[in-house]
Amino acid sequence: MNDSKDTGFKSYILDEGSLESISLNDLNRPKLLDGETLVTEAQKVMMYAPLSDRKKGTLGILTVTTFKLSFISANDKEEEISDDCYQHSLLLGPYEVCLSSIDTIYQVGERSKKKLLPGQNVSTKVKELLIICKNMRVFEFSFKFADKDSGKNIANALLHHAYPKRHPLLFAYDYKEPYYKTLKDVKMFRGTEDWKRELQRTGCKNWRISLANQNFHMSPLLPQSLVVPASVTDSSLNQAVEHFRNRCCPIWVWGTPDGAALVRMSDILPTITDRTQENIMLEHVRKSHAEKRQPYIIDLSKDCPSPKDIQSSYIKLRELCIPDSIRVFKTQDFKFYGLLDSTKWLQHVSTCLLKAIEGANEICRPNPTTVVLQEGNGQDMNCVISSLIQLYLDPYWRTVSGFQSLIQKEWVALGHPFSARLGLVANQETDPSPLLLLFLDCVWQLLQQFPTAFQFTETYLTTVWDSAFISIFDTFLFNCEHDRFLAQTGSSPIILRSVWDWKEQFLEKDIALFCNPLYDDAYLYRLKPNVAVAFLDVWTQCYSRWLPDLEIRNGGKPQIDLCNRFITSEIHVLRQKLLSGDVNGTLNGGREENLQLLKKVNSFFSI
Repeated sequence: MNDSKDTGFKSYILDEGSLESISLNDLNRPKLLDGETLVTEAQKVMMYAPLSDRKKGTLGILTVTTFKLSFISANDKEEEISDDCYQHSLLLGPYEVCLSSIDTIYQVGERSKKKLLPGQNVSTKVKELLIICKNMRVFEFSFKFADKDSGKNIANALLHHAYPKRHPLLFAYDYKEPYYKTLKDVKMFRGTEDWKRELQRTGCKNWRISLANQNFHMSPLLPQSLVVPASVTDSSLNQAVEHFRNRCCPIWVWGTPDGAALVRMSDILPTITDRTQENIMLEHVRKSHAEKRQPYIIDLSKDCPSPKDIQSSYIKLRELCIPDSIRVFKTQDFKFYGLLDSTKWLQHVSTCLLKAIEGANEICRPNPTTVVLQEGNGQDMNCVISSLIQLYLDPYWRTVSGFQSLIQKEWVALGHPFSARLGLVANQETDPSPLLLLFLDCVWQLLQQFPTAFQFTETYLTTVWDSAFISIFDTFLFNCEHDRFLAQTGSSPIILRSVWDWKEQFLEKDIALFCNPLYDDAYLYRLKPNVAVAFLDVWTQCYSRWLPDLEIRNGGKPQIDLCNRFITSEIHVLRQKLLSGDVNGTLNGGREENLQLLKKVNSFFSI
């Protein structure tokens, strides 16, 4: 291919008449991963900035592949080459998004917009497309300078490839790039050893590892290795699971040396009125306590929001955080807190934090008590509350490797249905609900109240949420361990890549931003947060980062981010001096030099 070949059109910032021309060539094509193929592309597409008046935009090439939606202007490659401070993904460019991240597509007319449905075939001309992503990012493209059918072709490609009807159609099954695992400290909890080490680390006695679910014989939704009361036999387990929803009988997840444990279970099947098997299992849990004390049961189905409640709240929050015009933004700004209250999002966060306190209090009381978390299917709110309780009580989970191991244990190994809850496959069985985001928001609230207690930053938490929709990693790809096992051992086996292997996505300088400089590893105390809504805040970095400059009362996050950028710029200067051997030079350059350097330092905010 001739790298100097001109594509025959220009990329420019348009002002309905003025034009700054730059020729596009093959260097401005999207970089394809191994196994990624081009579906369709449109030239001379205009991308509008969020909340713009749609009179100015950037022209470039819009491409749909089997992995991503990509917009590239002529300037993108030049900036990427010259800007060594730019925080970027190794998998996605600044204006690229994984297809799994796309939530809703609208066909925009002059006065209205029409939602396009997955699998729909668009036969009419498409002038504009509005694309809303699951992480609240918004793209708006105009095809008024493009070829006649360009908009229609892009729309139909997205409606087909962004909403696969079967799991094997996800890009992870086609991505064959060799994977060299570099993880050392993250426990996957797929085998016996990790559960054994966790029992030893916590010093919890009277529990044992059972292999009753070997080859997923007992339940496809549970891991093959389970920790159960030492007094229960495997045959009793097999008999008991028949009475529980999703066959999720009481399972140990954490404990203390003084006998208290944290246990998860689902509800009894609604068709069963005899609760004998449930009582038998709870009796085994009681016997596992050092003093044979009755466990404290928390019914999460009563006080906690359902997955449907969380999804409804999230949609309202998203509408509030991504207004589609300046007029709507200004209207919402005058009554922001009232609208925020109507979403009930912070109320749900508060409820989760409070329910976790209830469990932590029982475990830490003068006479420690085992806590049993119980909910309908056992794999949604159980994940949230169990994880929060352990973050309150065990400082290990507040480290980076500990937090990743916690998600592996409570969410991945114990079968949170990620594929269904993240809406990765478009079928009738999908019931989207961002419980992972709700949990990460809860953790962010804790990070604000206890800034020295966590080894990681809010940038790390935001990146975890974004990574949930990158369809090459298996961590958040499946509904359960059994599905992962089948995908790995099928006729066209998937290569399992952990999202925790951050070098697959980022350079070392970007990974460094995950580490909290305020972290104190001597902070071993139990966390006792203020959980009333009045003490909670909006996770601005995650929810508002895609909007233009925001003016926030008392300075807010943009001011904090500005300080972070100054610090990052000074780190960059120090690194350059170390590389050049100029260790005696002054750190700070002139004002103009610092300002120019700041422009290169990217973050989640635009300053």
